[in-house]
Amino acid sequence: MRRTERVFVENLGIHGFHGLFSEEKTLGQKFYADIECLIARTEPPSDAMKDAVDYGKLCDLAHDISASGPFNLVETLAERIGHGVMENFPLVKSVRVRIRKPKAPIRHFLDNVGVEITLERDAPSPV
Repeated sequence: MRRTERVFVENLGIHGFHGLFSEEKTLGQKFYADIECLIARTEPPSDAMKDAVDYGKLCDLAHDISASGPFNLVETLAERIGHGVMENFPLVKSVRVRIRKPKAPIRHFLDNVGVEITLERDAPSPV
């Protein structure tokens, strides 16, 4: 039997200095991140953390990557978080990263703007 697990973090608040305008890079602003990891396996995991994806470490990773900026684009932040997840969590088969920017400096009333990316591991080549 094949099963898929979904490990997720929703609405992780991250302060960052990302954006195109000097005020964004000087003052910084709040961003929100959602990270969704899919894990495919044939059997349920054991009750040990070694067989799971630690969502606390997902949060730490997102914060660390944001702090390594600034980035001009939220696309860059999302991409770096996605690659960080794939590099650090070998159980993850695919990751979806969504970054929301609630205080984007545009002249429209809105809740959020942002970007969402999905990364998947390449399927193994048939032998």
